[in-house]
Amino acid sequence: MRTVYLQPPNQADPPSPYRTGEAGRIWLSEAGGLETDVRVQLSANSTHALIGHGVVEELNQLPLEGRLGEGHQVVLPPAVLDAAARVFSEADRNTYGGSWEFVAGVVASPQPAEYRLRIDNREYQVTLARLRYLLSMASREGHAAWLRI
Repeated sequence: MRTVYLQPPNQADPPSPYRTGEAGRIWLSEAGGLETDVRVQLSANSTHALIGHGVVEELNQLPLEGRLGEGHQVVLPPAVLDAAARVFSEADRNTYGGSWEFVAGVVASPQPAEYRLRIDNREYQVTLARLRYLLSMASREGHAAWLRI
């Protein structure tokens, strides 16, 4: 089986099986409907770091509206924003003093290959800071947030 690495690890639109995501706010419009925006783009580097370090699974332990990791938009209600921000703060501790590499996927045909990604810790740190800021601002404004991975 050959091993394939994503180059560069934080490219905007990586090929499958590499995954990306995004995050933003949710609020009620004046007409009473839900509106959303996108505030944070998650590169393959940050997405696979969140998955590989167990952050996605830890977030899934919170009372979210949906399950992260399935490619759908998942709502983080206002009541969980502070707890989710703490998860991102704790995740930041994994970014110092280590090198990380995660399997993004395995393809059996036409030629067996394992797709891997070496984590760029600096880019991941910036993403974690952006996610914490997004949740903090959503909480202050009385909004919910959403995350898709």
